[in-house]
Amino acid sequence: MKIRSPKFSRRFRRIGSAVRRGADRLKREAFRRTALLKEAAFRKTVLLKEASFRQNAWHAVFFLSLCAFAVCCGILFHRLYTLPKQSDEGLAKARSLYRGASSSVPQSSSSASFSSAPEEKKLSFSELQAANRDVKGWITIPGTAIDDPVLCPPKDRPDYYLTHDWEGNETKYGSIFLYSGSTSQKNIILYGHSMKDGRMFAPLLDYQEPRFYDLHPVIQFRLGNDTAAWKIFAVIKVNTDPSQGEPFDYQKTKFASPKDFSDFLGRVRIRSVLNIPVDLKTSDTLLTLSTCSYEFDGFRTVIFARRLRRGENASVDTPKVSENAGALYPDCWYAKFGGKRP
Repeated sequence: MKIRSPKFSRRFRRIGSAVRRGADRLKREAFRRTALLKEAAFRKTVLLKEASFRQNAWHAVFFLSLCAFAVCCGILFHRLYTLPKQSDEGLAKARSLYRGASSSVPQSSSSASFSSAPEEKKLSFSELQAANRDVKGWITIPGTAIDDPVLCPPKDRPDYYLTHDWEGNETKYGSIFLYSGSTSQKNIILYGHSMKDGRMFAPLLDYQEPRFYDLHPVIQFRLGNDTAAWKIFAVIKVNTDPSQGEPFDYQKTKFASPKDFSDFLGRVRIRSVLNIPVDLKTSDTLLTLSTCSYEFDGFRTVIFARRLRRGENASVDTPKVSENAGALYPDCWYAKFGGKRP
């Protein structure tokens, strides 16, 4: 048996130690590389998932945006096409039942346009009232879009025809309707929306211009079997909100005396935005048309007309119509536009 020298043993141990250290380094390097590969693979997986999530999120946002766009288009189509079409069809049906397919509507407000009142009386509400017994009258302003049935709502639902047509269908256009308490009074009041697309009572807003009045100074209104022409004598702006100034009670229908009625006419005249040469008497009956106006919240444009007297010509001396620079407006008008109360 050979006996190794101490020098050889030390050298052998050093070599073994170096081999073990090298093996440890290789193991650590292999472990580090494995960890790096695992970390890289994990990061790649996370990034792929994040990219997939972002892509799915964008797809979802795009889909929801597309749905919202489609809904908005549907709503606009319904408001700008379907509802106006339904309103026009409903009114065309009412006009056909009232006048018949061959009847024509007067296209001007000249006295000749109202010379056919006896013929107008032959028209019947029977078919209209068979569909809705609330139909009580008809209003026409020749040459304008106003040619509508007039309804009287149930007393327990006075605002019903703000949101329903003459057939009872719900609609934003509503109907022209009558204040039930004014049918046998000195002041008959009709209400209707002024739609921004020009339907219903929207033409009334144009009466603040003398030129428009010149073309349409007379209203034709039938209540039951009574048909008459009415001369417009005032156009006023009224507030309904007390914070804008004390509201003028244009809806007054009962008057204690001829003087009370005369004072009311004076208060109307001073508020008229036009000077109109139509004379007034305490024996006259008034027709008032009220519609929403857009100068201020809750504003109204109100047209006043008086019934044509027996034997009177329907013509108005329109060249004398002019703007009334001294018209009385609600307080909010002067606060915004300036000027002084008369």
